[in-house]
Amino acid sequence: METTRLAGIWSQRKVLDTLVRRDLRVRYARSWLGYVWTLIDPLAMGLVYFFVFGVLFGRTTGSDDLVFIVYLLAGMLPWNWFNNSINETARALYAERLLVRSTNIAREMWVIRVVIAKGIEFLLSLPVLVLFVVLILFGADLGSGNLSLNERLIAIVPALLLQFVLCVGMGLVMAPVTALVDDFVRIVRIVLRMLFYFTPIVYSMELVDDKLPWARDLMVWNPLVGIMDMWRVGLSGKVGVDGWAWITATIVSFAWLAFGLWVFRKLEPAVLKEI
Repeated sequence: METTRLAGIWSQRKVLDTLVRRDLRVRYARSWLGYVWTLIDPLAMGLVYFFVFGVLFGRTTGSDDLVFIVYLLAGMLPWNWFNNSINETARALYAERLLVRSTNIAREMWVIRVVIAKGIEFLLSLPVLVLFVVLILFGADLGSGNLSLNERLIAIVPALLLQFVLCVGMGLVMAPVTALVDDFVRIVRIVLRMLFYFTPIVYSMELVDDKLPWARDLMVWNPLVGIMDMWRVGLSGKVGVDGWAWITATIVSFAWLAFGLWVFRKLEPAVLKEI
């Protein structure tokens, strides 16, 4: 059944493209700065976290400052994609309820189009990170570890794929549940705030190994741990690969996708009656 539904979604990919373009146009339709906001927002937040964790808590000194900013941004930019996708997919069906009821579009498309639109915004924000990487390259060799810089960039491919799969899978669960239980969206926001600090974004797993070694075995089942490791290997010059985290990220991400497709199919009739 899931295979048939996926084939139906693929057959309507041109409609999906139209929906994504519409989302992006609407987002910046009344904005003077438009696309520039995708650069300003992560840069501002990155500098705030750098000041708090890098300066106040003495995480960096001198020449390490740029490296730490890159490390932060390589975690924060993917997190923004994940966070924005989950928040908006949770309301995807209810927010578009008139079109959901009146069109024959595969209803999973309303979730997938949010993830893709947010993913494009994420890709458009990467020049902020590239700027700092270029500055570092003038003073340090990012390829000084076991892998060259070009080889590191390969890690971006599985990171992009797995984060897309994870966001779609979770969104397919969030969207119908929220359409049926409005309070669920508030629970999602609370869980996302907690998940931010249970994901190595403003700290590293090496710090967890040092301070709370028992916690690694639990945290590694958070798929974002492995996904963030992939992004940092590819974007920040992180040396070394957390193989077990990569494996669990793959397993859990595709498990979410399978679970999401099943939940969506089961709840779809009830959602259509409710909205």
